Amino acid sequence: MPRDTETPTRPVAIRSDRRLLRNDVFELLLERILDGSLEPGARLKDSDLTSWLQVSRTPVREAIARLSAVGLVETAPNRFTIVAPLSPVDVVDAIAVLRRLYPDAVRQSLPALDADADLEVGLLAGRLERDDDQNAVEVFLRVMHVVLASLRNAVLAETVVAVHLRVLRHLRLEPGAASVLPRQRVLAFAAALRAHDPRSVRMVEQVLDDADVAVGARALSLR
Repeated sequence: MPRDTETPTRPVAIRSDRRLLRNDVFELLLERILDGSLEPGARLKDSDLTSWLQVSRTPVREAIARLSAVGLVETAPNRFTIVAPLSPVDVVDAIAVLRRLYPDAVRQSLPALDADADLEVGLLAGRLERDDDQNAVEVFLRVMHVVLASLRNAVLAETVVAVHLRVLRHLRLEPGAASVLPRQRVLAFAAALRAHDPRSVRMVEQVLDDADVAVGARALSLR
């Protein structure tokens, strides 16, 4: 059931270059959905969004269409547009898809990972190792973002990203989800990835197995 929630009211600075405008609006709305500022179930009104973003309706509607395509927004024509509710059952299905796609993404990215990618993965792993407050799930998903950015197969990257975003939002916002992955498993995967070790393909499968068990148990309790 859609519900009204407060859309941010302070106008934001969006670049006026038309080539960048559509993507800027999409990225900003995506960020707000992923961090929970636009809460699951929140109603999205064109008038509120255009006022907040200081743009016309066209880039807003295009952004909403893209967010709908990746499952983060739900629309009912002439009725409502809302941020998609969190669904543990749906995220179990999404993890099952990633269980098939992530290994291919890692396998294909290994030859393409450059020094910058290795450095970024190392920095992420270092923070997780040193700081007990670091979230293993967040670090893992950030590492996978590096993998996806290195992919030369654009079709695979686009397909994985669409599912990746659903899982990312769930694991960020669902209470208790941050603890579903063992830190050492994530650190071992990051180390193998930096070494361009083919065993990282199997390791990413193991990480997803851990997530599947934890999230699946929650989903079963809701059926």
